[in-house]
Amino acid sequence: MLPYLQEPILRIGSLTLHAFGGFVAAAVLVGCWLVLHRAERQGLSLKDTRSLLLWMLSFGFVGSHLEHLVYYEPWVLARGDPLRLLNLWNGMSSFGGILGGVLGGLIFMRRRGWTGGEILRQLDGVAFAFAFAWTVARAGCSLAHDHPGIHCTSWMAVRFPDGPRFDLGLFDFFLSLLIAGLFLLLDRRRRPSGFYLFLFMVLYGFARVLLDPLRDEERFLGLTSGQYGAVLAILVGLVALRALAGQHVVYFNRLARRQS
Repeated sequence: MLPYLQEPILRIGSLTLHAFGGFVAAAVLVGCWLVLHRAERQGLSLKDTRSLLLWMLSFGFVGSHLEHLVYYEPWVLARGDPLRLLNLWNGMSSFGGILGGVLGGLIFMRRRGWTGGEILRQLDGVAFAFAFAWTVARAGCSLAHDHPGIHCTSWMAVRFPDGPRFDLGLFDFFLSLLIAGLFLLLDRRRRPSGFYLFLFMVLYGFARVLLDPLRDEERFLGLTSGQYGAVLAILVGLVALRALAGQHVVYFNRLARRQS
């Protein structure tokens, strides 16, 4: 079995810094750098891209915290504790963060009057970078052990203090690493706008559908909250990828007719 590594903690006076927070900060920096780098390569406005990132990050953190509260701690919402509601770091869920970030981005881009093509180009760059940022963030989760799985005796189990369990943060880290590696390979050729966005939805959605049965958490009608979000992401992603493939074929047919 795998050892249970204690999360490193740095104490500076009354301030306590956890490794998880450092990994989240690193993930944000890595993601923002990659988004801006790709935007510059594609000739997009860096000023607009920075504003877009600010909106997406703000809505993403809020959405992540709200999903956690709704699904895991609904009594906090019922009490209306303002300090607990505003403490965004204390409880975060992935699909709430993703949906919140996309919503924030769409609101910003619609306010700017961007076309559908411009929106897809920007979101595609964000999705490409997100795979790498998510890998860094999940490395922090694997150290914080904040996604404990079911008790088991598998060689892939981690020796938690209450007995061997799967560590879903660790599994998610390796899956995100595979997705990031695949994106690097696919990026050797030009892809239609929206390709990485919808491909990530499909790949990560399937990963969550397969992994979430190993989670030690409550179910609603037999599924976790993550699985409901994953199924929706897979359906939307597959439909969108099919539409992109059709547009790609039409484009190359027109190009071939022009050349002939």
